[in-house]
Amino acid sequence: MAIQTPESRTELSGYLVLVRRWWWLLIAGAALAGLAAFLVTRTITPMYSASATLLVDLTQQPGTVVYNDILASERLTKTYGELITQRPVLEGVLSGGEFSDLTVGGLRKNLDVSITRDTQLLKISATDEDPGQAARLANAVATTFVEQQNALSVTRSSTVSIVESAEPSSSPVSPNLRLNILLAVAVGFILAGGLALVLEYLDDTVKTPDDVKAVADLPILGEVGRWRSQKDEIHMVKRGERVAEREAYGMLRTNVRFSTLGKSMQVLLVTSANASEGKSTTAANLAAAIAETGKKVVLVDADLRRPSLHRAFGLENHTGLTTALLKDTPGLGDVFRPAPYASLLLMTSGPLPPNPAELLDWEGFDALLERLKRDVDLVVLDSPPVLVVADARILAAKADATILVIDSGRTRAGAVRKALQALTTANATVLGVVLNKVRRGSRAYDYYEYSAASGGSYSNTKPASSKLEEPFLGPASGDAKESAEAA
Repeated sequence: MAIQTPESRTELSGYLVLVRRWWWLLIAGAALAGLAAFLVTRTITPMYSASATLLVDLTQQPGTVVYNDILASERLTKTYGELITQRPVLEGVLSGGEFSDLTVGGLRKNLDVSITRDTQLLKISATDEDPGQAARLANAVATTFVEQQNALSVTRSSTVSIVESAEPSSSPVSPNLRLNILLAVAVGFILAGGLALVLEYLDDTVKTPDDVKAVADLPILGEVGRWRSQKDEIHMVKRGERVAEREAYGMLRTNVRFSTLGKSMQVLLVTSANASEGKSTTAANLAAAIAETGKKVVLVDADLRRPSLHRAFGLENHTGLTTALLKDTPGLGDVFRPAPYASLLLMTSGPLPPNPAELLDWEGFDALLERLKRDVDLVVLDSPPVLVVADARILAAKADATILVIDSGRTRAGAVRKALQALTTANATVLGVVLNKVRRGSRAYDYYEYSAASGGSYSNTKPASSKLEEPFLGPASGDAKESAEAA
């Protein structure tokens, strides 16, 4: 069932968002219906129509016209309109042999008799594939009826005459190509709209902050748009670029800071309900954003099943977290890897163990976290998805705070609820949600685009000559070296 709040259902903006989301379906439905109507209409044989007009005249006294005669003539016209399509008239038309291929039923089907309102005029219309045949049919019926009525007339005061003979038409009356296409387009648009409503009703994915509120009632720490390039599994904001994503992660950093005011937070876990929802991208860029403020941050790839942070920084994965857990020496300098900022340390996963969950739940991992917490301001952990393996729940119990990443338009509400339930069971403190891969064009994304275009960036408070602009090249680089050796 679609995730909606009572307020959003009543707002016009909700329908506008629906149209914006499903515009392609509406256009496709209208276009396909119009194309189908065009193709079907072109296969229909065109029909032509021709009409002959009769005048019914009834006078009680020849040469004198009174009002009662006009009323009587109008009533008689209605009667004649019914008689024209009766068997005696139609058999009289067919008896001449000119229309031997027709029957009484077929001829009646091709005829239409109409009365011009408030007049004494009868219009006999005939339709046929051949415009000439249609005209001949209309004239034959009119002539036969006039002859029969004049011959049967008891008094000479009543006459029926042909005032206009039928002429062949150059344009068909059916099918009406333009009307059929317009009607089909309208019907296709309506059906597509109905389908969009059904799909929206059945769609339980989390797409907007309102959806997050309805599912989890958690604060939105940040909204990150879809990356223009999807070639790499992990996306890193390049230094010096003024892009919307850079502003988004800067806002995420600020909101995390406000969410932890007055609280002790040294270990931050970034996870998601399922795989490929952007948790590693979020962890890496958030760590970089915090490091740009001068904080000493260590980014740890604690996903010991499908690690990916080493690829984000273009590194091999020969040493890392598992190496540090097996070391007996107090120094960890040789397990940290190069990162883009001087105050950011990177610890990749290292060789993958056969028992990741047991290793993360081991007291040796707790001791490693304590060693890291003594020498850095913040430890950012990237973990496996919550609903896939138990690793994330183990890490959440050890972390001071947890951020849940949701893939906008892909993560289902049920998955979010199950993930939060699992984290709650592990006594995790969930700071909030990062809504990832938000569609371009949303209000939040447009704001970040505006900020980036105006020259803003989350590092613009630092001078160009700041030490933070120097790349970290390993243990030999300034305060990073001291921190690594102390660890």
